[in-house]
Amino acid sequence: YETKEYNKGLVTIQKLFDILPEEKRTTYHYEYYGKLLVASDMDSLGVIQLRKAYNLDPNRSELLSEIAEANYKTKNYSEAIKAYKEKIGTGKDASPTDYYFLGRAYYFNAQFMEADTAFSILNEKSANYASGWLWRAKANTHIDSTSELGLAKPHYEKYIEIVLTETDTTKLSRYYSSLIEAYEYLAYYYILKKDNENVVLYLQKKKELIQDPEEKKKVQDTIDQLKSKK
Repeated sequence: YETKEYNKGLVTIQKLFDILPEEKRTTYHYEYYGKLLVASDMDSLGVIQLRKAYNLDPNRSELLSEIAEANYKTKNYSEAIKAYKEKIGTGKDASPTDYYFLGRAYYFNAQFMEADTAFSILNEKSANYASGWLWRAKANTHIDSTSELGLAKPHYEKYIEIVLTETDTTKLSRYYSSLIEAYEYLAYYYILKKDNENVVLYLQKKKELIQDPEEKKKVQDTIDQLKSKK
């Protein structure tokens, strides 16, 4: 498993299980059987073994994260949510990563209020983690689907604030698509508020990040129209 020779690992551990009575199997046997299965894209079978490992040693709460990750990987979001909640409920070593993926599992399961709650805890635990604010904003665009209340606004603004502290332009370019998403939301919010000055401001910011010349021209045309109606 550690050298990523998963096929050999599976053959070996299956031979071991053939000769090792169940009463002599330990947490580590089931853990590595589960890990090898998950790494070999047999996630459902892997989850069964990982669950056996955890049941033998409930102090190994990190195994619940692995169970949740395997379910998340296969888009079994309901089961991922259960496992992350179980991990958090143990009160042992619940990490910001657990809350991040719990929030995303809720999001993809269309449980947007619950996603917002998970991301809010993540924001408290890791205030400078930009993706936590981005995904909280995404969740709130569904809770406030018309954008009239602007529920996503402070979260997109915080995301922008954190990302723009990055001074390395090469690294910053990785955030362009999400920044464009944030600027689009803010521009639309200000359209609803009939605040053309801020609409133009955020469209300008969006235009600066767009690479496609045709798309850039469309945004500039919109800016020109708004300015002409000022």
